[in-house]
Amino acid sequence: MSRYGRLVCINGPKAGTAYELAQDVVRIGRSADSDIVLEDQFASRHHAEIRRVEGAYQVCDLNSKNGVAVNGARLPSGGSAWLDDGGEVRFASTSFRFHDPAATVTAPSLVAVREPALRVDIATRQVYVDGDLLDPPLSAKQFDLLWFLYQSRGRVVSKDEIAQAVWPEAGGDVYDANIDRMISRVRSRIEPENSEEPRFIVTVRGYGYQMLLE
Repeated sequence: MSRYGRLVCINGPKAGTAYELAQDVVRIGRSADSDIVLEDQFASRHHAEIRRVEGAYQVCDLNSKNGVAVNGARLPSGGSAWLDDGGEVRFASTSFRFHDPAATVTAPSLVAVREPALRVDIATRQVYVDGDLLDPPLSAKQFDLLWFLYQSRGRVVSKDEIAQAVWPEAGGDVYDANIDRMISRVRSRIEPENSEEPRFIVTVRGYGYQMLLE
């Protein structure tokens, strides 16, 4: 296992791609000379940096136009924040999951945990409901939508956020009806048939959707 932290892209054209943070300063942006090149029209050419300081990792906004958010909270322009293992960091409309090898702890014994009702694996783009693999798999856009909701579970997300995350190529210019139809298709695959109450995805009328925690 690498001793360096990693960023794993969780949406957009490079979803699933992992980047090792082996340098003391890793440059992130739309510019081709960046260490992590963002294929995101909303990203600035030189958007942000991740700095390794005594084994910890800090993300720094470089006064980007569309900002940096850590676990859903946007940094002030030019601001910075420390990254925790499993945390999410978003540059413009492109999100990453941060993994810190220093957070891995070997225990003499582990307590068995219950399989989550819904599990989404970004590495294999597979979905499990009550431990059973969803087959056939979701389409690419359906998976991107479910992954975005899964990463934001417990939080109400707006349709504008969904449009930016799932359809970055359209610049977020997506009709609400298209989003609603995509939600309906995903629900039909992961929700129990003929269920009056949604198990995973709740509609927040006039705003967006929320994925429930189980």
